[in-house]
Amino acid sequence: MLTIDAIAQYCEQEIARLQLAGDREELRRLQLAIGVIMKAAEQVRDRETAMRFRVLAARAANAQELIAGED
Repeated sequence: MLTIDAIAQYCEQEIARLQLAGDREELRRLQLAIGVIMKAAEQVRDRETAMRFRVLAARAANAQELIAGED
């Protein structure tokens, strides 16, 4: 069964993998997908889950910036 924890863990792993690979475009796509999950959590007033995915979206954005700084 797919859970919020499993989705968050997958996102964390993907952020790390994509950052190591230097894949800014996939990080951008992942950030957008994370944002959709965050908005869904906000809509049902699940603040804890929304914050969890807001942090993940910020991590994806930071990873993109780090890669851009290396170019």
